[in-house]
Amino acid sequence: MPKPMMVVLTVVLACSLFGGQKVLPMDLNQFQWKNRLLFIFAPQEGDAFAQALQNEILTQPDEISERDLVVFTIFETGPSYRDATRIDPQTAAAIRTRFAAPPGQFTCILVGKDGGIKLRQDSQVKLEQIFDLIDAMPMRKEEIRQKGQKGQS
Repeated sequence: MPKPMMVVLTVVLACSLFGGQKVLPMDLNQFQWKNRLLFIFAPQEGDAFAQALQNEILTQPDEISERDLVVFTIFETGPSYRDATRIDPQTAAAIRTRFAAPPGQFTCILVGKDGGIKLRQDSQVKLEQIFDLIDAMPMRKEEIRQKGQKGQS
């Protein structure tokens, strides 16, 4: 079967399995050099560390956008998301495996635009810590410098 046909069939099957809800097939390489990725892994939605970080994220959408940050929330049970878009369970499991996120615990991983892991933390993390880390990155400093030059023009 031709590859494009397999992709179409996979999407159709995923849509039928999730009752027509939008699901997101994905290749994480599509984000390289465009976005920083924040992965929040937790056993379930009620995880205290995950919930605290999600609450901070919801209150700072402009800062998230300014840093080209895409947020993935991957749960072992229940739906997982990329920002507000639901991710199918197979993709969520593949992401969990790719980053070796241990089952049954909270893990936060920040991936830079270059695809490298910049932060891996298994305890509570504040969004401000993540922002400080991003803002200290050479690529981010260059983005700020370029934005400042555009603002002066």
